[in-house]
Amino acid sequence: MKIAQIFRSKIMYSLIALLLTVFLFVYVNSEHLSGNEDQSQISTSLMKNTRATIKKEPNLSYNNDKYYVSGVPQNVKVSLIGPSGLVKAAENTGNFQVVADLNGLKPGTHTINLKTSGLSSEISARTDPEKIKVKISKKGQASFPVQVRYDSNKIAKEYAAGVANSNRQSVKVTGARTDIKKIESVVADVNLSDNVKKSVSRNVLLRAIDENGKQLDVTISPETARVNVPIYLASSHKKVPLRLVSGGQGVDGKKYDFSTDTKYVTLTGTKDALKKIDELKVPVSLAGVDADEDRTISLVSDRSGITAVSPETIQVHIDVKSDAKSSSSSGSSSTSETTSSSDSRYEPSNSSSSDAVSSDKGSSEGSGSSEGSGESGSSSSSSSTSSSEQKPDPAA
Repeated sequence: MKIAQIFRSKIMYSLIALLLTVFLFVYVNSEHLSGNEDQSQISTSLMKNTRATIKKEPNLSYNNDKYYVSGVPQNVKVSLIGPSGLVKAAENTGNFQVVADLNGLKPGTHTINLKTSGLSSEISARTDPEKIKVKISKKGQASFPVQVRYDSNKIAKEYAAGVANSNRQSVKVTGARTDIKKIESVVADVNLSDNVKKSVSRNVLLRAIDENGKQLDVTISPETARVNVPIYLASSHKKVPLRLVSGGQGVDGKKYDFSTDTKYVTLTGTKDALKKIDELKVPVSLAGVDADEDRTISLVSDRSGITAVSPETIQVHIDVKSDAKSSSSSGSSSTSETTSSSDSRYEPSNSSSSDAVSSDKGSSEGSGSSEGSGESGSSSSSSSTSSSEQKPDPAA
């Protein structure tokens, strides 16, 4: 009875209330301390130094209207060291620059220091390389046609390529004035797979090359072109007359006549290509020929769309005679051309023809009966060009 009265007394209620208050106080403070500890850990993590490496394109300051700068790397490496949060932000946004000031420098080769701009003062930055060598030149600019090139040997047998084309008729090239003058052509090289049988269409990076095929350090705008190389089944045949023509310089004081028993050849190719051919011109080289001789000449048409010539070789007799008129007058020449019959001559035809590339003992092109010289034939090529025009002069 007394125990029950004790639990119902005010003292007991006060004691229970006190215990609950102490418990709540301890609980709230423990949560607060835990929160402060987490916040402290986050702050420590953000303030901890970290490292990151980023690639950036150098931004050069110079008179762009007057000068052209070459030798600048496309990208340089930038190492950043600093608080994790700041480095991460710089890495994600990339809102800083690698700069170099070329203002006031004259044309020539210079070694310049690279610096960073736009970074927090708490971040330490270092570029690799720290210096670059550049060449400052007077600026030149000109427009050039785009030439599409490909390796015709990659095309499957009994197939032929049509006229390659590009969606860029011409492009603007900017660079050092001296380099602009060296440009022979702007090319779009198309890499064909082996034994290709289908037309090829793709985007190709353009290159400016000199007469030796070396790529020049210039800027082309636009820098790519969409090119198309049409490829067709070339299984049609056509029989055409054969015409021998002289090629190269003969021996002074000599007159040449050609003859062969082969009067006609059969061409294989696309229908469109065969429609444009009425005869096959076969060049015969005269270089060093000072006496009668017989040659075996290989027949290969250089006309686009023609894949084969039958027969593949012909026998040609070269008749050499001394000519009194040409021996007394050096440099003059009279030329007549022969058909496949040895003594039959005729004037050059105005009809369309296909030039053949002859090969015998390393000899190349040639032309009919001549006195020490003759018209040059055209040699075969494994590349096709989409357009051509006179090379422009660079703008000042």
